[in-house]
Amino acid sequence: MCRALVAGAETGIRRDHRGWVYNGTMNTRLVPLALLGVCLAAACSSTTSSSSTTTAKATTTTAKAVTTTTAKAATTTTAGTVQCRFAALSISVGQANGAAGHSMVPVVFKNTGSAPCTMFGFPGVASLTSSGSQAAQATRSTTTAPARITLASGASGSALVTATDIPSGTMVSCPTWAGLLVTPPNDTQAARLTVQLPGCPGFSVGPVVAGTAGM
Repeated sequence: MCRALVAGAETGIRRDHRGWVYNGTMNTRLVPLALLGVCLAAACSSTTSSSSTTTAKATTTTAKAVTTTTAKAATTTTAGTVQCRFAALSISVGQANGAAGHSMVPVVFKNTGSAPCTMFGFPGVASLTSSGSQAAQATRSTTTAPARITLASGASGSALVTATDIPSGTMVSCPTWAGLLVTPPNDTQAARLTVQLPGCPGFSVGPVVAGTAGM
């Protein structure tokens, strides 16, 4: 009904002493001016409300899309990087060998975890006296360059420890060490291993390599 009244306002209308509106050509009574004003206001209000609803819906859809994309990217970025840790390693002494005043023994790191892990660099190695005190720190050997290795579940890597029985300077003989204190690369926990080694200068350790031979 309001649409018809608004259209009628466009044909040329005038007001009499009672507040009614008449058509200029047919002299037909239409509606009071007050009712015509209410219809016009209602039409404007309906248009504004429809526009506001559309804008709010578009904003909600955009926010949802941004949140979903960001979460998925973060998960993909952090997956698959695992370093071999002390808790998932079995550390032991491998088969010893020696030549020309040197005693060499590999320290073996076995992955006891259920998933593959990686190792890189040098383990920390210290010699131990019979009372369990630290006697010397092994220096890092530069004979072999460090390389990252991957240990499957149950696989082993190793590092070669070298000790010498050649007295140096005023030394008459070499002491005998009773064991080693070994820390995996990039870790802070250590294992005590029982092994007898000569304690003259020249105590060193190489980087971890694949297998149990240390080289």
